[in-house]
Amino acid sequence: MKALTRIFISCTLASLLLCPIATSAQWNKKPYTEWSEKDAQKLLNNSPWARAEVFTDASSMFRSRQAEGPLTGTVGTPQTALHVNFRIRFLSAKPIRMAVKRMTELKQKNDMTPELAANLEAFVNGEFKDLIVVVVNIDSDQQGPNVSEAIGLLQTTGTAAIKNNTFLQVGKERVFLQEYQTPRSDGLGARFIFPRLVDGKPFITPEGKDVRFVAELSPTYKLDERYKIKDMMYGGKLEY
Repeated sequence: MKALTRIFISCTLASLLLCPIATSAQWNKKPYTEWSEKDAQKLLNNSPWARAEVFTDASSMFRSRQAEGPLTGTVGTPQTALHVNFRIRFLSAKPIRMAVKRMTELKQKNDMTPELAANLEAFVNGEFKDLIVVVVNIDSDQQGPNVSEAIGLLQTTGTAAIKNNTFLQVGKERVFLQEYQTPRSDGLGARFIFPRLVDGKPFITPEGKDVRFVAELSPTYKLDERYKIKDMMYGGKLEY
């Protein structure tokens, strides 16, 4: 297997540019029913509830070719590195579901049926009283074996295989994976489900500094992201 270098980014994958999280957070400035596609996309990709973790195959940056002449040997031709991108989002956080609903409305505005509208409304207003749900999606700007391998991991792994090294952490306390669900046809990604309450109390509280999500899918793909709890407030409520 080719060696992969893990790179953390805090901006939309499409541009692969480093940018501060404070940039134009329009979701705090207007109702979600007025969000633009750009507003919703930013919340889904770079917000207090969503991060992108990118694994870069550095070995793909050079393509070997046989040069002419007996003394020149093999030289490298610079190419674009292959990026495997993991989107890690708190689906149980209402702003993420709002962004999904808004993106769907904007993209399917000419095909919106009363049934779909009702389903989206129920999706946004669903309650997560006992569970924390983190979803992970994979995309890439290119195709390659590493992309297929990463997607295959999400499709074939199970709770038993990853439960001992998949957890949420606040301070020194950890809560381990309760259930893993493979990706569905809804496009939201694989679901990592954790208990919301520990000993009858919320695991994540406003007093915490950050919440860390860790999932070791394989020796190559180890996800490790932190989310600042103070930034996960929306409408006066801690959303996660």
